[in-house]
Amino acid sequence: MQTSINTRKAFRKGLREIKVKDATEVQAAIMRILGVNNKQSFYNYANGKMVNLDVDKARQIEALFASFGVTECWGI
Repeated sequence: MQTSINTRKAFRKGLREIKVKDATEVQAAIMRILGVNNKQSFYNYANGKMVNLDVDKARQIEALFASFGVTECWGI
């Protein structure tokens, strides 16, 4: 795990744009995409602390956010 923050791989900005009613569904879908099973790992990815986000997973996350109307999901 990386200790510094990589804003290009963080998707916290996208999470802030999701409607509250959709937040649980989006979080669960992202956790499936990332292959994580706990909230700490999820938030480490969301905040850009994890460096192993590959291109395929990033595209899936972008598509998920786009399906909820979020066009710019990357960043803090």
